[in-house]
Amino acid sequence: MTPSQATNQPLPRTDPNRWPRAATATAFDHFSSPDHGSQRQYAQQHGIPRATLGSWLRQEAPTDLDPQVVAFLRSTAGEAFLRRLVLAALLTFQQQAACGLRPIGRFLQLAQLDHFVASSYGALHELATHLQADLGLFADEERPRLATQMTPRTVTLTADENFHGPQPCLVASEPVSNFLVVECYRDHRDGDTWTTVIQEGLGDLPITLVLLTSDQAKGLLRCARDGLQVAHSPDLFHGQRDLLRPLLLPLARPVQQAAKELDQARQHTNSLDGELPAEGPVQLSLKEIAQIAAALGREEDAAQRLAAAQAQQEQVVQAVRGVGDDYHPFDRETGLPVTAEQVGARLGQQVERLERVAQQAGLGARAQEALTKARSWLGTLVAVVAWFWGQARQQVGNLELSAAQEQVVYECLLAGHYWERQASRARAGQERQRLKELAEGLLKEAWQEKGELASLAEATKQEVQRVAQQCAGLFSRSSSCVEGRNGRLALHHHGQGRLSEGKLKALTVVHNYVVRRTDGTTAAERFFGVKQRDAFAWLLQRLPDLPRPAAKRPQKAAQAAPQGG
Repeated sequence: MTPSQATNQPLPRTDPNRWPRAATATAFDHFSSPDHGSQRQYAQQHGIPRATLGSWLRQEAPTDLDPQVVAFLRSTAGEAFLRRLVLAALLTFQQQAACGLRPIGRFLQLAQLDHFVASSYGALHELATHLQADLGLFADEERPRLATQMTPRTVTLTADENFHGPQPCLVASEPVSNFLVVECYRDHRDGDTWTTVIQEGLGDLPITLVLLTSDQAKGLLRCARDGLQVAHSPDLFHGQRDLLRPLLLPLARPVQQAAKELDQARQHTNSLDGELPAEGPVQLSLKEIAQIAAALGREEDAAQRLAAAQAQQEQVVQAVRGVGDDYHPFDRETGLPVTAEQVGARLGQQVERLERVAQQAGLGARAQEALTKARSWLGTLVAVVAWFWGQARQQVGNLELSAAQEQVVYECLLAGHYWERQASRARAGQERQRLKELAEGLLKEAWQEKGELASLAEATKQEVQRVAQQCAGLFSRSSSCVEGRNGRLALHHHGQGRLSEGKLKALTVVHNYVVRRTDGTTAAERFFGVKQRDAFAWLLQRLPDLPRPAAKRPQKAAQAAPQGG
């Protein structure tokens, strides 16, 4: 048997020497001017082989593009434009909007930019991978820099988990700035795990956490109570949903039944009308008159029962909505502060309305159980309002203002900033505008000339303003910010499969440091209170050379085979 012999390993190949695209663009700029000089002299001055320079300048221009467009895209300015465009497409479409790389390649082809930038999946994947890594590096550099300039703050967090992979994704956001403090995969979602990730997320920041808002998952309740030892605020929407479902579903059946009976009664009445002659005098017997009268009576009775059933449904919906309208530490109409006892009385009236409807409709045990549970839930909401006023009095008290000045802060300044934040969350446009005008009026009254706060020093005014804004952000009613984030992550998972650790980190960085609100601020700037560096400019500087498109292979004409005779 012939003994096996080891095969010699081939020598490693050296990477081809590729000149940067900027050198090519500079050469085109130089030789586009009338007094460009000789190619030999330019090649010697810039250390470029003469043959290489000649091959650059002999490139054929695409025949389907305007020569002026080709000249621009081959210039230094055109090269800079292409870099910005490709980076913007990858950052906006692929990172932010859950778009794949193939549609981006198709975009380059339709824009006829594939003559200058490679549009294949492999070429774009290499750029996207580099961008994903750079996004993580930007956050690693920017977060410590912003943290050192951050003013100490008291904040609340909103937390929830998302299941779009084998591991739960834990998400925690600061609701005022919408900054993602936590967004990571973990094997578990118990209280200890939540405590660990939140402490890691806030570890290097001068922040005092005082409240955690959630959907009352057991792990999050334990995290707030035992791990972080902070107050917990239940999510308003989940409580309204749990209250509305056992009441509204049973009330839907009488509505459906009454609507069906009304439709049948109308059809019967129409059939009787159809038997009457279309023209001439109508002579009806007493029996026919009685039948028509009975049909009309049944129709009227069914219409009344339908209206009554719909009215009961509407009463339930309005009462549950009323819970949301009354759950505020300030009056929705006047803007004045509302105590926890007053909020409790208002919420209790809404539950009494629901109990009356449930009794009139004869709803079963599930509805009664939901109402009993709702009273306990509403008691927690009242406790959150009491907690809020305790926090507000403590922080405003530290300002050492007079009694009259504190009253203005509570009734005008704090109320104005609170309704300024809540105005955009109103259901109707007219109500949003009314609350916005209410907030503007309260703030104007707080800082009016010759008012109680007008005599304060400028530094003290700024501190009072900061404390009022901070206190207004402490009352957190909803976990909608993390619910929305979970929906965004689900879109990425649906389009691209399971998100890797690097991809998830890049998406977090895009949310915190790239996406801007209409006021031009990022979540990081609102959270840290400091202007950040331009993430796009930083990424553009680190973007590698754009991949060159492959040379177009000539199409060989198909030769017809000779036909046998």
